Amino acid sequence: MPGVIDYETMNVDPLPGIWSPVQWDLSEDEHLAELEAQATASLLNAVDVPEAVLRLMLNETSIQRAFDPPPGYDPEMQGEWDSDLVTFEFERPLELEKVVRQNDVLVIEYDFKELGRWVFEIEPEAVHLHRI
Repeated sequence: MPGVIDYETMNVDPLPGIWSPVQWDLSEDEHLAELEAQATASLLNAVDVPEAVLRLMLNETSIQRAFDPPPGYDPEMQGEWDSDLVTFEFERPLELEKVVRQNDVLVIEYDFKELGRWVFEIEPEAVHLHRI
């Protein structure tokens, strides 16, 4: 028997994902190795699940240093931007276009610019993803 997806409580919002590694005392080589080992996985963990799934399916997980807050960054919800922290963002941004919650389905639409528009339809027992 398949598991049931609780689409009613799945978080989806337009805030851009950012990630800053734990800051502790390491040698320079250890610090660089730690950044390489954690950055992409931690940033994927910081974004909404549908965005992470779409990025993984399209192999769009390349990251870069973020020196300034990304468009749509909300300091009231995400905290004040601290340019002294090492922070990463995805190289290719995507935009959450629409979220529609209905009785038995959550519909999420993303605009991935030149990679197209993508729609998730998440039901209790199925997930559909297609390009529009």
